[in-house]
Amino acid sequence: MNILNSLSPEEKRNSLYLILGIAVFVFFDYSIAHFFHNINYQTKSLFETLTHFGDSLYFFVPTILVWCFVKIFNNKNPTIKTFGDISIFIFLTILLSGVTAQIFKHIIGRPRPILYNSFEKTSLEIFSFDSKWHSFPSGHTTTIFAFIFCLIFLFPKIKNILIIIAVIIASTRVIVGAHFISDIFGGVLVAYLSSIFLRNKFIQQEKLFIDKDNYFQSNDEVNKIFKNINKFYQSLFSIYLDFNFYFKILTITLLLSIIFFLFPNLDITVSGLFFGQNGSFIATEQDWFIYLIRKMIMPLLALLVFFIPLASMAKQYFFKEKILNIPTRDWMYVFTCLIIGTGVVVNSIFKNLWGRARPNDTLEFNGEEPFTIPWLNVDYCDTNCSFVSGDVSFFTLSLAILIIFNKQSWNTYAYISIGLISLLRIMEGDHFFSDTIMSFIITYVIIKILYKIFQNFPEDLNLNLIKPINISKIKWRSRKDSNPD
Repeated sequence: MNILNSLSPEEKRNSLYLILGIAVFVFFDYSIAHFFHNINYQTKSLFETLTHFGDSLYFFVPTILVWCFVKIFNNKNPTIKTFGDISIFIFLTILLSGVTAQIFKHIIGRPRPILYNSFEKTSLEIFSFDSKWHSFPSGHTTTIFAFIFCLIFLFPKIKNILIIIAVIIASTRVIVGAHFISDIFGGVLVAYLSSIFLRNKFIQQEKLFIDKDNYFQSNDEVNKIFKNINKFYQSLFSIYLDFNFYFKILTITLLLSIIFFLFPNLDITVSGLFFGQNGSFIATEQDWFIYLIRKMIMPLLALLVFFIPLASMAKQYFFKEKILNIPTRDWMYVFTCLIIGTGVVVNSIFKNLWGRARPNDTLEFNGEEPFTIPWLNVDYCDTNCSFVSGDVSFFTLSLAILIIFNKQSWNTYAYISIGLISLLRIMEGDHFFSDTIMSFIITYVIIKILYKIFQNFPEDLNLNLIKPINISKIKWRSRKDSNPD
């Protein structure tokens, strides 16, 4: 009871909320578990990866290594010593909360969702050593929240983003079918009380925290570390802001590529959201909204980026006039974006040479080809492959159209249309999420580069200097006249 007496009014209130959450969600546990049980494994793919971030091994190893490093070298630097104290604080909190969670798991013996979904078992198996009966509380949730609570106590200014991270990791335990929601609340409660207990012990030893009128706060060295880390990230962001447009795009593309490399299941999960129980994707070309886009919107866009630019050239050449009061240079800029961006780079180079199989053709979605990450040059597709999306590239040309019409204020509508076509292509199973993102970035960069180039050309492209051919004066020779015999 000593731990309960040491709680502040706010901490008692938070603990009560967690206990209330356990009591309430017990009545909804099985219906929620049944819901996630029926979700296809493709959708759960990313969460199967994220859930491992609740494994205590990921925290035990680095924290104990840092602490040992500080102790072995006996560094007198107060900042280094504080890093050692932070490491052992996190290590002990995760250890204490983990041991406590295991004790409850073995004593309570609550069956995991897999037993309920398979055999509808809901009774407890007291003092069970079978891990299938170790549902309450969630160990992974206990670990991640123990780590997060330590950071919140040390760096309270970033508690909101820390809680979001912990909630995401903890929720994966429900999504993958390893725990019930009430187990999650139980894990959070164990982690919360364990972290408070050890925080108070560190306060008594005058490490990391100071107590001012029964109100704890981080000591000066911890605050100094936070300020230095914050200053470091601000300097990185400042450097990023100083980049020109192309370096910024390169940085964003690199970061996104790293995300898709580290979490390849992200593509599978997004596509899995639209993969039906019948073994096929939910959208087809026969659906009215896809028919609307392909038969009405895309032809209109083709008119603007292909036919009108060619007509503009002809009108400028023969009649010295503009179409819609737009210079021929600007129309040809849009046309060149189509030819070079969507035509050559996207379709001829990437779609025909990169060989990434479309979602419909991968083993994960009842196809025959393996799934591969973006940018990886493979040969699982001969032509018109998945990486990158041609339709998304085509719709991205709408941004070039808005540039020549001086309607950049309408860019929001263009982005919505690009997002919509991206969503539809994923729903059809013809593209992965990464295909659509990279297609947009590639085409967008080409649009920007070509715009700068075309601004150096005259508005009429010097077509006015070319004397039109007078067709009426052309002397046509018949085949008879051309035959010397």
